[in-house]
Amino acid sequence: MTGYEVRTTVLHNAGTDLGGVASDVSGALDDLLAAVSADGTIPQDDDISAMIAVSYRTIQEIAAGSIAAAVTALGGYGEGLTSMAATYRGADLEAYRGADLETAAASKAGATWA
Repeated sequence: MTGYEVRTTVLHNAGTDLGGVASDVSGALDDLLAAVSADGTIPQDDDISAMIAVSYRTIQEIAAGSIAAAVTALGGYGEGLTSMAATYRGADLEAYRGADLETAAASKAGATWA
């Protein structure tokens, strides 16, 4: 492999978008949990309904925890992509040190983030 081109703007935008997805999913989860909570508890009139209620709460906690962990991971991946973009951009700028700054700026045209 002789080299490759890293499109830092694309990396940065993907990371930002992924962070946005994580925020959206987190908000949707909060809305869902609020709606479920508003429905109230399962009546526990006998042993069977009591077991169902306990199972339901346990399953709900496990599912909410799993989704929350996935949302945290998505946000982390988004941060990783934006950090990667900044690292590559910094390396590119280091490579251009000592070169004509106008040439370096022109080669980075289209990068819309700082």
